[in-house]
Amino acid sequence: MTSILAEVPPAPRRLPWATLASLALHGGLLLAAAFTLARQAPVILPPEPPPIAVEMVSPAEFAALQPVAPPPVLATQAPVAEATPAAPATEPAEASVASSGFTIAPDGTITATTLYAANLLQQPDMQRVRQGLRGFADSERLIQICNIEALEQIRRAAPLFDPDTLVAYAFADLMGSGFTLIARGGAFRSRRNWYGIAFTCTAAPGYEAVSGFEFKLGEAIPESEWEEHYLNAADADE
Repeated sequence: MTSILAEVPPAPRRLPWATLASLALHGGLLLAAAFTLARQAPVILPPEPPPIAVEMVSPAEFAALQPVAPPPVLATQAPVAEATPAAPATEPAEASVASSGFTIAPDGTITATTLYAANLLQQPDMQRVRQGLRGFADSERLIQICNIEALEQIRRAAPLFDPDTLVAYAFADLMGSGFTLIARGGAFRSRRNWYGIAFTCTAAPGYEAVSGFEFKLGEAIPESEWEEHYLNAADADE
């Protein structure tokens, strides 16, 4: 009897149970180690900078934020013959008054015999001032031409001063009649200090010259009064 042997394919090799358990154990240990390292050395990202708030302000809005002095008041009243001193006394401002080009009354009132505003306005560096004056109302042109005259008269009458700014209405409202302006309580700045001044100024028709000017220098104005009367030690852009 012939026996026929059928070829039986070998059964797939299986890993023993102990080997599978060992692989599973080592895999778990690797995962645990990786997790532990991740917790011990976290990745720290730099914080994002806080947002910056920017508010856009127009030039007109910026100007509105700045302190503004009230506009001068020009009242209609007949001119008076004598101007009175402007501010409380701490230091006389009328020392060393020059006599050339002036007459000086016993009470200290100085009458100018030479006038300068018209010639000053013709200087090349005064072109913008000339153009600006033409755009003002007559009352403002009167104030400006008298201020120009006042600063030059102070400079020439009292060489110890170096006036650069004048506020004609610092301590009292302005008064006027026709072409005449009366400032009873003005103030002028010299070397970052303020001094009182009172003046009577008459402009020529057209407000491009002054035909008469008399004034009386006051005294040093205490710094404690500057802010109340809009007087600054220096201009903002200096």
